[in-house]
Amino acid sequence: MLLLRSLTYFVSFAVNFLVGGCLFIVSHRLAVAGCSGKVVGGSTTAWAVAVCLLTPLVGRIVTVNNALRLILAGGGMLVISAAGFLIFDGLYTQFLWVVLVGVGAALFCSPFQIFARSVENSNDKNSGAAMASGLYTLTWSLGFTFGQLIFARFAISTGFAVSLVLAVSITVAALLIAGLNKKSGAGRSGETETAGSAPDRLLFTGKTYSRLAVMGWIIGALGVVTICQVRGMWPIIGSELDIPRKHVAGVIALVSGIQGLTAWSLCRSKIWMYKRFPALLMAFAGIAGLLLFACGKNLYWFYPAAVIYGIFSGCFYFLLVYHSLVHPEKSAFFVSGNEVLVGIVSMVMPFFGGFLADWSGSCRTPFIFAAAVCAVIFAAQMITLKPSKLERL
Repeated sequence: MLLLRSLTYFVSFAVNFLVGGCLFIVSHRLAVAGCSGKVVGGSTTAWAVAVCLLTPLVGRIVTVNNALRLILAGGGMLVISAAGFLIFDGLYTQFLWVVLVGVGAALFCSPFQIFARSVENSNDKNSGAAMASGLYTLTWSLGFTFGQLIFARFAISTGFAVSLVLAVSITVAALLIAGLNKKSGAGRSGETETAGSAPDRLLFTGKTYSRLAVMGWIIGALGVVTICQVRGMWPIIGSELDIPRKHVAGVIALVSGIQGLTAWSLCRSKIWMYKRFPALLMAFAGIAGLLLFACGKNLYWFYPAAVIYGIFSGCFYFLLVYHSLVHPEKSAFFVSGNEVLVGIVSMVMPFFGGFLADWSGSCRTPFIFAAAVCAVIFAAQMITLKPSKLERL
């Protein structure tokens, strides 16, 4: 069982490592070639569009029984795209391979979450969704971040060669998982979706689970609005304050690292997701971290800001995944919705943050806007988690 779980989350880490690295290499190569900002940004947009268009289709067909086959198909698509980057290295043909990376990611993300929950349920039905949510958030957060940081040190051809090795490794790992999966019985035929990680004494109706999943969508989408401001505007603040590039990168990496560790610490969660007071603490962390970014005057302000904000981002990503996975009937629908929402917001909000900065004449304004969004997240939780049997836990 330990080997199965290790390989499962290795795949999550490796896919996001590959995606983060490829997106960095392509955008950097286009920038060095003197392409316009629209072309440079368009590479990431092309990837996101592919993810957003294909994910709803995957969500319609994914089940516990076919999730692993879809993950394998995604691994195969990543092999093709990585080989394409390496063999056909034209500047603009990269857009084709970026789109195929998006296709591979779409075939992976929703099925992986469904499969990971089935693996965790086979180990402990009382913590399946929570464990899968925490470990998935941990592995994708660290994978995407380290992919960008480490690929930044490679030559372009070396980076694409590493991408191909990673893609092949992902596919091989998925095949090994398939073999181990048959022996362990995780995700076995006939397994039904279950909200196993909700407290047994909670007799929620389908409408209640759906209401909570929609709340998860709201929390997740608005949370991504805030993190887009951090990732987009922080480098500008760093440049204005003459903060060395390694520290600018270090602050962003720290946000992702704390985010992943926070999600990991929530793997054994039972009831806090249904209560109001933790929502207050979560909102406080988000607002405090963002205001530190907005008011910071030197480097010593920003590392604490990254830690505090990273706790908030780990919580909202965990809730986004958890409330979708725990739904007893429509988890595939809500999980695929997660990916679409995150993709759309990630495409739009960096531009909006730039607009706010230009309009106000300060790159600090988007952080104040993001702090206000945290307050809206808190309000949404207060409305949804109204006094009821949720509060009597």
